[in-house]
Amino acid sequence: MKNLTLPLAAILILGCEACKPSGPQGTVPEFVPTPTALSFSACPTRDENNLPVMGVFPEIKKLTIENTGKVSGDLALTLSGAGASAFTLSDVPASIDRLGSVQIPISFSPSVKGDVRADLLVDDKTEGTENRVVTLIGTGINLPSQATIETAPQKKDLSGFTTCTADTPLSDCTLDFPDTLMDQSTTLQLKIRNKGCPALKITAIEIDGSTTPGTNDGFTLDSPSSSPSVDSPITLSTADGTDETTITLRFTATDDNSGSSSQSHYAVLTLKSNDPVIGDGATNPARLTIQANAIKPSIYVSPTSCNFTNAQDFCGNVARIQNKANFRVTNDGSTDILISGVRFRSSGGSTSSDMRFAITQNVQGQTIQPTNSASIEVTEVDQPLLVSDQLEIVADIPGMGVGSGGTVVVSVISGIKPCLTTDPMDEIDFGDPMEELTARTFRIRNGASCGTLVVNSVGVSTQPFFSLIDPLITPNTSVPPGGMLETTVQYRRPSSGGFQLADLKVITNDTDYGAPQYKLLLLRSNASLDQIPSAQITACQPAQLLNDPDCRLGAQTAGAFNLGMINPDEITLSGVLSTDNNMVSEYRFTLLPPIPGGATTAALANHGMRITTNKTKLTVPAGATGTYRIGLEVWDDRGQKSANTDVITVNIYP
Repeated sequence: MKNLTLPLAAILILGCEACKPSGPQGTVPEFVPTPTALSFSACPTRDENNLPVMGVFPEIKKLTIENTGKVSGDLALTLSGAGASAFTLSDVPASIDRLGSVQIPISFSPSVKGDVRADLLVDDKTEGTENRVVTLIGTGINLPSQATIETAPQKKDLSGFTTCTADTPLSDCTLDFPDTLMDQSTTLQLKIRNKGCPALKITAIEIDGSTTPGTNDGFTLDSPSSSPSVDSPITLSTADGTDETTITLRFTATDDNSGSSSQSHYAVLTLKSNDPVIGDGATNPARLTIQANAIKPSIYVSPTSCNFTNAQDFCGNVARIQNKANFRVTNDGSTDILISGVRFRSSGGSTSSDMRFAITQNVQGQTIQPTNSASIEVTEVDQPLLVSDQLEIVADIPGMGVGSGGTVVVSVISGIKPCLTTDPMDEIDFGDPMEELTARTFRIRNGASCGTLVVNSVGVSTQPFFSLIDPLITPNTSVPPGGMLETTVQYRRPSSGGFQLADLKVITNDTDYGAPQYKLLLLRSNASLDQIPSAQITACQPAQLLNDPDCRLGAQTAGAFNLGMINPDEITLSGVLSTDNNMVSEYRFTLLPPIPGGATTAALANHGMRITTNKTKLTVPAGATGTYRIGLEVWDDRGQKSANTDVITVNIYP
């Protein structure tokens, strides 16, 4: 890598490589890029008619360059190849310290569909060291240049998902819930995908019950816990890696008093979006059928719960019996049932996992005839720590399989109740932060005169925007009366902006929060769309500026000007046609090589400088006719650089 003696032919081949400043053996930088090849995939910025496509974003990856040498070195990066214009470098330092490393963000923003390739030359400007080349391969995604919704409902047996499109059968566009016992609930998931290039915005999720019009007929949106709206949509962008999101729907079975043991429920789920074809949700895949059966079991249990600590709860006894509960299992069907299972859910056996509860009189294996009853006796061991468990009772109708007679769950509670509160109480709203990463402190508290609070877990629903960071809360941490735990919720702002929702779930032993016991907080953000700016340069001679002072109508790709036409001898370059969804705030005009003889970069005012004015001037030195190439890059008010460098060719002739 460091052959310092080169034959003449090699020097001629290397060109400026042999012009690098020399360094003694062992005291030269050595730049090592990782990886040596990067693959990108992003949506084109222009459609089939060469019109701009709004709401598409570049893919950004980082290249690590490590200096394994013993001295620092200057860094020069050069893009070359047919696809070089689709790639943009940012935050490139002038040098790398000895044994140091840097990360270079590389953006890929193609103008058309298809594959492009470019080479990135990594040069340390030192004679005798080898330049490294990183291969950049980019694919302009072959997707429709419009937001395109696709859905995938979860299968009834939870084995996977079917894909729902306009051409698939109705069965693939149905959320068919498993049979659900009365007063119980089941959930199914629905995946929503963006199959187009611009960002897809879900503006409404609506459920309309068809069994009982005007109601949701037992179907509700479980996650996210708050439905999106036009002002706060759920945004999916293929280029930003968030082209699929998952929502959860819940069905809660209730008795319609029809007397039927199986009661059907139906509803319609409508997804409204900015999809220009089916954004109104009138057809598949934005309109899906929901159906479920509420099953009335052949058994019921009384009471359905027992709080051993509550002196007013007799726990199924005629009079309160210390540490003992009596649950009556009754067959209210028309055929015999076999009690095939009686077990605590925490342990799967006749004693709870923490040894607080035990079945001392069981009915497992017994057959109960219609209208008859049998008793299950449960005892409890007094301790101050509040615990709860569920006793599951399974009944079979002979010949119809396990659970065919119904499954009933009763709860048992013992101990001094803790008092869970959180700060914030119900919601953490990150709003529209400027920074990419924003953190909020989240606290869990226990009341001063309450029992010990056990925090089983604290977690955030799976999605790419919200996460928990240090200090993390260890599972099953105890919080004494008056105590507190603290963690941090972090939000990563996507470049696509949009409305993001997630759930923060806190699972504890506080029975005020149902079974299973958890408190749910809503995480939300409403990041404004932060589109990558687009540079557009124009050129005008002095006479044109009289009626067009901003040079909006000037030449855009190439212009030819006679010296006799320009008095004074200057051309105005304008970036006024550059665009951004918010504001273009900075401009950088650069005179690109080769520069005509007799001229220097000083001919272009503010050459290579980031300025806040959108125009600059090219002054033509006496006799310096020829072809000038001027490039323009722009930045928006958030500091995002344009994915493109727009170049105009100005030909000055005598």
